Amino acid sequence: MKTFRLIVLSLLTASAWSCGKFLEEYSLNELRPGTVADLQQLMIGEAYPVTSHFAPYLEFLTDDIASNAPTRAIDQSGLLKGEGPYLWRHDMFESMAEQRLPNSNSYELYYRRVKVCNVVLDYVDRVIGSADEKAKAKGEALALRAYYYFMLVNLHGQPYNAAGVDINTSPGVPLILSSTVTDDYPERASVGAVYACIEQDLLEAERLLVELGKSNSKWRVTDLFVYTLLSRLYLYEEKWEASITYATKVIQRSPLLVDLCKITNSAGTNFAITNSFTSNVYDINGVETIWVFSNFLEYAFSINANAMPAYSSTAPAPYAVSPGLLACYDYVDAMAASTKRKDLRPHFYYFGEGPMTATGRYRTHGLKSIKQGNSDPSKGMRVAESYLNRAEGHARLFLATGDEARRAAALADLNYLRFHRYDRRHEEYTPVDIAAADELLQFCLDERRRELSYEEHRWFDLRRYGMPKITHVFQVTKEQAAEEYTLEQGDPRYVLPIPAVALENNPRLTPNPSNTPR
Repeated sequence: MKTFRLIVLSLLTASAWSCGKFLEEYSLNELRPGTVADLQQLMIGEAYPVTSHFAPYLEFLTDDIASNAPTRAIDQSGLLKGEGPYLWRHDMFESMAEQRLPNSNSYELYYRRVKVCNVVLDYVDRVIGSADEKAKAKGEALALRAYYYFMLVNLHGQPYNAAGVDINTSPGVPLILSSTVTDDYPERASVGAVYACIEQDLLEAERLLVELGKSNSKWRVTDLFVYTLLSRLYLYEEKWEASITYATKVIQRSPLLVDLCKITNSAGTNFAITNSFTSNVYDINGVETIWVFSNFLEYAFSINANAMPAYSSTAPAPYAVSPGLLACYDYVDAMAASTKRKDLRPHFYYFGEGPMTATGRYRTHGLKSIKQGNSDPSKGMRVAESYLNRAEGHARLFLATGDEARRAAALADLNYLRFHRYDRRHEEYTPVDIAAADELLQFCLDERRRELSYEEHRWFDLRRYGMPKITHVFQVTKEQAAEEYTLEQGDPRYVLPIPAVALENNPRLTPNPSNTPR
């Protein structure tokens, strides 16, 4: 197994997908994995994200983050580390690399994992193992490959539902579906072709994992992972019924949500000022968690912790939760634990105490794991997304058809979620009841923002909402005037640039408009 893994790792260090000299040096035909267990070990070590966070810059692109003006002692290096994505620069990937941020080239990192998935898929029928073991390995590899392509096409391709965009001609990303080394450089497949491939992989993975994947740990792919990603895929494609169907599959199997009102601190007290919780929504043992990756120790060395150090009264974080996001919550900001706080999410999801209006007190990545323990996960999938996907699907169908049953279904899911997020120590939760279809849909979208903040959803959601205008204010030193940087409605920079190193290594890889300096 060690020899096989070393040869594969040698393949993965190649700077391009193909070249003659590289082909002469290594050939996948020489690899001889012996068993399914070999392939499973390869996936665990090289295909799964596990401790890696591949797009730590993603939230900096959104309206959920704001840079703090340096009125007090702000770490300027932290500001500069987030500058590339925060200003939507054409060279954002190169800027992050210059700042020596780990995992800044998500394009390369996702494709490296795709390669490993392809190796597993190409060899799984040739190795020793039972039919069930092979089917399980194949299902996991297909689901992971689908996830990585989903991320890639939504980073570097047009939104699937963008007005005026032909998904059959608009460039997505290269589709590499085999581990065989050739002399051909891959071209970008269309957005539609990439989505079709993702759907095909997931539907096949569903068939294979519906029974065999149930026993996997939450660090690995399960049938619930597949259902969740299919629901998300169909939501992006505006196939509302299909999205509802797969969200329902998740909810039928795993309906429970974490009740924030019942979480205590280590001393057994509710809503402790210390934020030292005994559980949270990304608790690895929690009822709500479907899949996890990127433990906090790795995340702490990413762009987020570098640019958002722990709160200090003398040195606020360079970047913090935006006023726009904080304003979305019906939250009573009070230090006393006896105060009814209404929506508890700001307290449980973000790090910081004192008034929310105090500059820099609320760090962006929050505390959705337990308490930033080194082994606590920081990213993944949760059941809450399925309730939100299903609610949005019903709300959009209510808007289109006027069917009151759709309105009732959307409100039922929204209120079930909110019941588990509100402070009910002093009075019962009051369900929302919205009659107007357009208002209900907007409430669904706002609830999605409140619940899924900093979980790699907001940027993609903004893209499918029509790519609205965003303005970021940036100031590095006290001597410099603060400047506004604007992403206009439908701005080409909503499609991220292709990293320069990828363009250099593949002459057939066409750049995006966002690769051009503005």
